[in-house]
Amino acid sequence: MFKSLSARLLVLTILFVALVDTVIVVSSVARFRRDWLNERLWDAQIASLVVATPAGRRADPAVHDEALAAAMVESVKFERPDGRLLELGPAHDGPLGAYYDLRASSRLDLVKDGLSTLFGADKGMVRVTGAARNGPGYVSVVVDEAPLHAGLVAHVRHLVLVSLLLSFAVAALVYFTLLRVLVRPLQGLAAHVAEFSAAPEDVRRLIPESKRRDEIGTLQRSLRAMEEQIRHALAQKHGLATLGEAVAKVNHDLRNILATARLVSNRLTENNDPAVRTVSVTLMRAIDRAIGLCTDTLKFGRPQELHPRVIRFALQPLVEEVGRSVGLTEDSNPMFLNHVSPHMEIEADPEHLFRALQNLLRNSVEAIGDGFGEIAVGCSDMGGQAVIDVSDTGPGLPDHARENLFKPFKGSTHAHGAGLGLVNVQEIAHAHGGEIRLVKSDAGGTVFRLHLPRTVNVSLHQAAG
Repeated sequence: MFKSLSARLLVLTILFVALVDTVIVVSSVARFRRDWLNERLWDAQIASLVVATPAGRRADPAVHDEALAAAMVESVKFERPDGRLLELGPAHDGPLGAYYDLRASSRLDLVKDGLSTLFGADKGMVRVTGAARNGPGYVSVVVDEAPLHAGLVAHVRHLVLVSLLLSFAVAALVYFTLLRVLVRPLQGLAAHVAEFSAAPEDVRRLIPESKRRDEIGTLQRSLRAMEEQIRHALAQKHGLATLGEAVAKVNHDLRNILATARLVSNRLTENNDPAVRTVSVTLMRAIDRAIGLCTDTLKFGRPQELHPRVIRFALQPLVEEVGRSVGLTEDSNPMFLNHVSPHMEIEADPEHLFRALQNLLRNSVEAIGDGFGEIAVGCSDMGGQAVIDVSDTGPGLPDHARENLFKPFKGSTHAHGAGLGLVNVQEIAHAHGGEIRLVKSDAGGTVFRLHLPRTVNVSLHQAAG
């Protein structure tokens, strides 16, 4: 019953209002008792003044009794400002039920005495002392506490009845106001989230635009923005899934074509021309890498989609081979500069690193275009880890490319580019536990830095030793 937010809100509202009413009732009990006792004191003071007689004259006992009855006290002592003491009624020398001095009572004492009078046993006759009205002096009376108890009970009964009516009225107003302003919108948000989760691709299930300016409106607008992002992301993933299925089919046929090309290329190795034999070796390696890439592509999406096979190898020949694969040599345009030391050895997956460097070099070639320029690859040793820099003297990356460097289908600088080159480089770097980042890109050129923390540089230290 109390699991819903509205039920909890109702219970809490009633409890809080009841707590406030309790404080009001307790305070009212103390005030009612104090006022009732003060009225007895002041009425007794007036009665003592009315029946006072000149010295030597006897007052009529009937008048005394009538004055005390009107004041609702048994006896009274009144010390006048001139020091004279007026007494009416019999002297009570024996023990009384209680003694109260209103002159020295604090708020807490008044509350405690009021609750004691309301809920405690009947004390019978009690003595009450207080300040005289309109002047110095004091008044002390003996009064029966029973009428006070009866008056308190009637007062509290009336006050509780009124408080309950007001409490339920206020609780109902607060509850229905919060229900309309807060709970119902939250329930609507919860129902909408459940509906949206059932079919997030359906644009009709987006939450309507909110015109509210409070926190609920902010939440509704934020939820709509999040739903739009989720819908776009799902649409993109659906497109990628469709594209992946098509690529898998094309890839299967492409691998068969490449296998045929490899069989044909084997005949080139039988040619006696040294130049042809050199080119055929490079061609065979390129075809083998293409076949391997096709095989890896079919495995994409499995739990170990990019698991490096790490070995130790010399980096300079690999960089040289990557340069030739994209048509770069020292005599080409743009000029290719391989600054990697022949003693540099690293631990990585050579096929993965080949693909990463090939993507970076191909981007540099496309950046320079038909103009003159240089493309350089260097590697430095930083604490036993290798940092590979690929730089070019091109015009730099445009703004939109820098903002979407590692986002698929968004970071391409060419109209026909897919924007997947740097994404592949980043995946390879992360698979090795490293990273790729843009160091510089301006009118003077672009520098990408590939950091491979799992790599070591043993041979370089040995050569230096």
